[in-house]
Amino acid sequence: MNGNSKYRRIALSRSLFMAGVTSVLFALIWIGAGDTLTISLLGLLLCAAGFFRRSAQVDFRIFIPFSLYILTGMLSAFNIYRNPAAGYYVPRQLIFPVLYLLTATLERRQLSLLKQLCILFAALMSAAGIGQFVFYAVVHNQAGRMGGLLGNPNAMGIFAAAGWFALSHCMEEQADGKGLLFRFLPCAEPVFLIALAMTLSMGSFVAMAAGILVVFIRKKRLTSYRQAFFSVCPILARASLGIGTGLLLYIAAVRTGAPWSCLILLAYAAALVLCWKQFLLFLEASPKAALFIASGGFFVAALMILSRPSAVETFTERLEMMGNGIRYLLRYPILGVGPGQWRIQNLYGGEKYFNTWYIHNALIHTGAELGITAMALVILTWVRIFKKHKAPWARAGITAFFVHNMLDTGFFHTGIMTLLVTTLGEPRLQGRKLGSQAVKLLFGTLALIFLGCLYLYTLI
Repeated sequence: MNGNSKYRRIALSRSLFMAGVTSVLFALIWIGAGDTLTISLLGLLLCAAGFFRRSAQVDFRIFIPFSLYILTGMLSAFNIYRNPAAGYYVPRQLIFPVLYLLTATLERRQLSLLKQLCILFAALMSAAGIGQFVFYAVVHNQAGRMGGLLGNPNAMGIFAAAGWFALSHCMEEQADGKGLLFRFLPCAEPVFLIALAMTLSMGSFVAMAAGILVVFIRKKRLTSYRQAFFSVCPILARASLGIGTGLLLYIAAVRTGAPWSCLILLAYAAALVLCWKQFLLFLEASPKAALFIASGGFFVAALMILSRPSAVETFTERLEMMGNGIRYLLRYPILGVGPGQWRIQNLYGGEKYFNTWYIHNALIHTGAELGITAMALVILTWVRIFKKHKAPWARAGITAFFVHNMLDTGFFHTGIMTLLVTTLGEPRLQGRKLGSQAVKLLFGTLALIFLGCLYLYTLI
């Protein structure tokens, strides 16, 4: 009896731990970019949860460079503001080493469950964005590119794309299909694809294409070109149907003059979600059908370009922005102009004013505001993450996010990064085993830094 009671207490404590961590992760994904106060408080909760973990398995070749990047950013903030917590986005990014370390303490089954929960939550956020878009289109006749709950179409685009890659990796990793949540995961795929299409985020589409190319190259190394091609056709077919549906929904709401007509497409999208498993079985049974549907991707791409003719002009402006950032990087190579200072420098610098807080290239923005050391540390972290991942979909997701950050700013968005770190971080892979004392030391140190940030934040 005593043994059973002890077992129940352990099971209950594990359940409460997972429930608490999951709730914090949902909050981090939900808040979007976030603010220093909220994220620091959530970070303290994660540190408290991790402090009592007995062991961890951490890849320090990722944890150390990224932590040094945070410290370099704080040093840059101190150089400009005399307050390291005034670094705008830098104190917020301290949450990612904590999150990475916490996932390193989880057992394989716990981490798998956490991934599935985060993916399903991201799918619900994407579905809510679609519903919000339809509501404003039909009721208020105010439809545009879908920003969803994140409030920005480009952020929503890479969020949906990241969710799709994380889902594909989870399906690949959990090939046996066991688990209560796993039966719902396939239905999340069309939701991500439809949401991605409705953002008309060209950077996200390019990133997605780069990720699929990585999957093809990976499969080609194991088989012939022909086999690799036909193995990728079902992927392209799924993407074509999902994205095509989202584009038609967008066009019905925005371009037809009869926004109510998008309700028909919404009903079709709902049917597509419900029948998605059968569609996957159909593609598996009929390679020729998969090839035919995949070829429709050319029409989807053409329709996408026609739906957003301003994309070329936007891309040209981003190139100008990158050139402007490189000039500041060369002028202030050590610690940069300071976090949050590029916009001000751009406003009074006598050149074209871009009216945005971030250069639409995360590496150049990091170099311009924090210096070349911070930029090198970010590159080192990304290279290590890419090299350690052998699973095709995990590597594809990392590639897609990197490509997107060459054109946009998802790296500075708390919600997007939380989803990626949780689902594609894989800290235990090629990691080093840590005991209880080392775990307590790391979480205790990070908690003290969060407390320091909270105190310094009150002085701003």
